[in-house]
Amino acid sequence: MGTFHAETIIDAPVADVFAFHRDTRNAKVIGHPAQPILGVEGEFPLDEGDEVVLKVLVLPLPVPQRWRVRVTKLVEPTLLVDETLDGPFRTFVHQHRFEELPDGRTKLTDHVQYALPFGRLGRLADALVVRRLMGPTFRHRQRRTREVLESATAGRPAAAA
Repeated sequence: MGTFHAETIIDAPVADVFAFHRDTRNAKVIGHPAQPILGVEGEFPLDEGDEVVLKVLVLPLPVPQRWRVRVTKLVEPTLLVDETLDGPFRTFVHQHRFEELPDGRTKLTDHVQYALPFGRLGRLADALVVRRLMGPTFRHRQRRTREVLESATAGRPAAAA
């Protein structure tokens, strides 16, 4: 099973960062250009047990892929775990951890455990393609999340130290 881990600091309150992630429609805003999200269906804000369907175009493939995802754990405002039920991965478990920092900022941690189907062929695809895409994909997502949330909180007074 493959794993991926990335962290970033966002100059926004933990409640705002958590709320942003409970609305999967925001995935269209932060998604990587090589994997545009064409559609999101579901009820928002997400609660534990809720399911979302994403239509994702993974370039250079010409046909959108359908990902059905369920929120398997939600602890407000510190943890959101989603698992792919249907999609290109045999297993894809994504933990979003939110840590409130003393200065009013938030540490966002993405931790992913995944496995591709097709046995050895899937492991080869992981080594040649998927593992190499995880870093750029999540760096882009985290950068866009920072940009969106920090621009939304730019007018707020700084938290007391």
